[in-house]
Amino acid sequence: MPTPRLRLSIVIKSLNEEQKIADAIESALAVGKEIGRPVDVIVADSLSSDGTVGLACRYPVRVVQLADVADRGCGAGVQLGFQHALGEYIYLLDGDMKLVPGFMPRAIDALAMDSQLAGIGGVIEDTRIHNDFDRYRVDRRMPSATGEVRWLEGGGLYRRRAIEEAGGYAADRNLKGYEEAELGMRLRHSGWRLKRLHQPAATHTGHALGTLSLLRRHWYNRRAMSAGVLLRGAVGRPWLPDAARLLVHPLATLCWWLCLVPLSALSNEAWQGTLLAAWGCVAGLALLALWMRKRKLRHVVISILMWHYVAAAILLGLFERRVPPTRPILAHLVCDHVQAGIQGAA
Repeated sequence: MPTPRLRLSIVIKSLNEEQKIADAIESALAVGKEIGRPVDVIVADSLSSDGTVGLACRYPVRVVQLADVADRGCGAGVQLGFQHALGEYIYLLDGDMKLVPGFMPRAIDALAMDSQLAGIGGVIEDTRIHNDFDRYRVDRRMPSATGEVRWLEGGGLYRRRAIEEAGGYAADRNLKGYEEAELGMRLRHSGWRLKRLHQPAATHTGHALGTLSLLRRHWYNRRAMSAGVLLRGAVGRPWLPDAARLLVHPLATLCWWLCLVPLSALSNEAWQGTLLAAWGCVAGLALLALWMRKRKLRHVVISILMWHYVAAAILLGLFERRVPPTRPILAHLVCDHVQAGIQGAA
């Protein structure tokens, strides 16, 4: 007899989160008491090499694990969990997060009352600030991140039907980053809306790495190249302008440097000198505008570094291997305590 579809699934994607996975799972299971019905919790593991899976299997959850390390990535982790989720509503949570009590009932009510909403998010509270990316999120969150949004950074509660209508996959398995933005673009171009409530949804305890160390890690695990993968996947799609807008600064930086190629080939020295001066003036004006906006030298330097970093990553990412995002991800079912939990509750 097929398992009845549960109302809510919570997907927790993990990779070497043995210090945090228990808190994430316990916060997800606690939601069942809040909403008064069983919660389908899936831990989607990307072949952790620590004790993450062993710890997860101690709880009444289902643990699925990638079969091939080559599939490892943020997008694949989300999609792996979605493949096994049973709920009509699905919350996407990272293994280094904890759900905040009180958010889920309100989010479920919001989706139930507005049939055009594809997803509901809340405010993500960072508990550890070690790099400029965390500082950036904290600095910009409260005034601009609530209300109607383009995508749900940091996870959220989604309507399954909306995901099925927007391509049928919760995340592009080819993306090691930007997977939430890509999902938001697909949903909105399928006629759905997204909203973030002015209420804490989860706490996030991120990397204990500085800015440069984190950039180095993302380069070597090729997560940085997701910028190019995102653009390539958007070619021929109605959300290509949205993807380009998301990456407008690194794309502008890339174009600025590429302009040197035809300039260096000019045989007319007078024209070449004039155009090179104009090229330099554009850079100067951009720096002036950036300084007037940031007002802090560190922020200016970090912005310039990031634009060049992502610009280089775009070039490499355009040539990354891609497979159809709807292709099922091969995985192993490590443990399944969900059926026993359902039968016990019955």
